[in-house]
Amino acid sequence: MATLKNSFSGESCLLRTHHLFGRDGARCDTVIGDPYVSRMHAHIRWMGGRWELHDHSSNGTLVSGTLVRDGERVVLQQGDLIHFSKASAAYWHVDELNDPADMLWPLRDPARPIVLDSAHVLPGDAVPAVTIVRSADGEWLCDDTSTLRVLRDGDEVVSGDLAWRLVLARSHATMVLPESSGMPVSLQRIDFTVSRDEEHVQAVLHTRGGTADLGERAHHYCLVTLARICSTDVQAGYDAASQGWVDLEVLARMLGTDVSHVNVQIHRARAQVAALLSPDMAQLVERRRGSVRFGTLGFRVFRGELLECQSTPATQIGSALYRPVPAVTLPSLHAG
Repeated sequence: MATLKNSFSGESCLLRTHHLFGRDGARCDTVIGDPYVSRMHAHIRWMGGRWELHDHSSNGTLVSGTLVRDGERVVLQQGDLIHFSKASAAYWHVDELNDPADMLWPLRDPARPIVLDSAHVLPGDAVPAVTIVRSADGEWLCDDTSTLRVLRDGDEVVSGDLAWRLVLARSHATMVLPESSGMPVSLQRIDFTVSRDEEHVQAVLHTRGGTADLGERAHHYCLVTLARICSTDVQAGYDAASQGWVDLEVLARMLGTDVSHVNVQIHRARAQVAALLSPDMAQLVERRRGSVRFGTLGFRVFRGELLECQSTPATQIGSALYRPVPAVTLPSLHAG
């Protein structure tokens, strides 16, 4: 596992494989309530067998005295000191940088962290003892009820006077969704965050039941380009049937590649979403002969701290396919 410890509060932070820090409580894994910290300030991710910090902020991030600016990254070392705010004396100490792992994270003392492997009898004075095992499908099962229950990311497990919360290292692989009610999960929106130099794009999938971090992928920039074309057409007043369509060869030139590579990127984007949700949900990308457009999903595109454009699907507004929404600046931009 990999952990950071806050020098001021003593709080320990268990890193996921893609862990976002910032002021935005709806989108960040660790929320930092400091006006000099950006809404999405920086992320730490497990990449190529090492932990990297990527900055996305206005003010930069200090790592052991080195300023990491927006679009830059640094490989973390054990013992590094991370300042997300230059105006604050508080810092995060890099305690451990082991490989990511599924964990039971203690909710209170004297429970200790437990790295999950295959089967565990939990400490505590529960009678009978509480056991957690990994199923053949890779899910964690707990026998603390009359029948085995499947543990989801964030679920609590109690054994006598000890309590933990399940933290899945790769939370995007197992979404936090409500128990099945027999109804399909409805896709609401995809949020894209584009770095100011346009070199990095992160995406987060939102449903009525939860969110899934889609990470940083090359094919996300293709989707962002399609979303921007759609938004431009909406602002120009095109009818819903005409909005967003672009010839594949034109799109390839915009992306600096060829048509076959664009088709590969679209396939990868569709496959990534289909792996999380039923493929018969609202379309991610629509096709017609020689052309494509962003599908019937809602989207938001952020560039740095700016909400550049957004769209709401017809299933949510009950009228036209897209409702034009002007670009706006997020509040408190000057502070972070």
